[in-house]
Amino acid sequence: MFEQKVFPMEPQAKSVLIEDNSYYYQVKWDGIRLLAFGEDTKTRLQGRSLKDKTGLYPELAVLPELVKGKSFILDGELVALKEKRPSFYTVMQRERASSSNISRLVKLLPVDYMVFDILFLDGTWLLNKPWEVRQEILKKNIIENESLHLTPNYKDGRGLLQAVRELGMEGIVAKKIGSPYIPGPRKSSYWLKTKVEQTLEAYVGGLTLKDSRPASLLLGLDEDGSVEMPGLEKRLRYIGSASSGLKEKELEDWYRWSRENSLSVSPFINPPSSLPGRKLLWMEPLRKVKIIYNEWTPDLKLRAPRLVPS
Repeated sequence: MFEQKVFPMEPQAKSVLIEDNSYYYQVKWDGIRLLAFGEDTKTRLQGRSLKDKTGLYPELAVLPELVKGKSFILDGELVALKEKRPSFYTVMQRERASSSNISRLVKLLPVDYMVFDILFLDGTWLLNKPWEVRQEILKKNIIENESLHLTPNYKDGRGLLQAVRELGMEGIVAKKIGSPYIPGPRKSSYWLKTKVEQTLEAYVGGLTLKDSRPASLLLGLDEDGSVEMPGLEKRLRYIGSASSGLKEKELEDWYRWSRENSLSVSPFINPPSSLPGRKLLWMEPLRKVKIIYNEWTPDLKLRAPRLVPS
């Protein structure tokens, strides 16, 4: 069991929330999917793609002390909090850490393991047990601490969706009462995810020009825990460009600002090398804008970003 590879169960996407008494609802955490395998005092962590992640998160080595069993497999989401809410960008900084940085980032960027299912316990596979039975097994056998938490279950799906929307979180998942655990990668209709639009504040570190006219803003976030660049107050990670939501006059104002606060070098640690048909101008990242977006791409860029009118 300990060395076995298991694909996590995957939910189907639903643009409209399903409201039905045969479902319970959970928060959809904006993090990294993680299966935790335990045997005696050993822990192994596996990602969605079956990649081993044990060395990245040494704080979870204590899991065997927190599970009332000699062997187990847990399913959950690894999250990192920024401004008291889960931040996919922040947890990805942990995910991409080099081996030399892990011990420093454990303190600087702590993670929480939000457990929502159990697949195996003390020599017995639980995949065919009804969802609610697995939930009871979880509650009876997990000891929560500062890094390990059980994901709560709610009957009011509409109320939970509204709450996560107000908190700027990713969405919720509806889980069918009586359903088994079906390992992926094929998505299961027993679990249904509904996402909400999310927001963040990003620094503007540059501008694109098209035919000598301002076209879009280049956006970045603080790179937590990194060494600052000489001559610059902030070290930014480029997360994409946006023009949707900006009026022509606002773009002209940004162009004027960029000339008054221009930089000869990029403020981004990963600047876009080029954008087709566009000229790139760098500027001091002194101002922020509020962005609405759908989700993050695998390479940590915003998908379909648009600016919130100021």
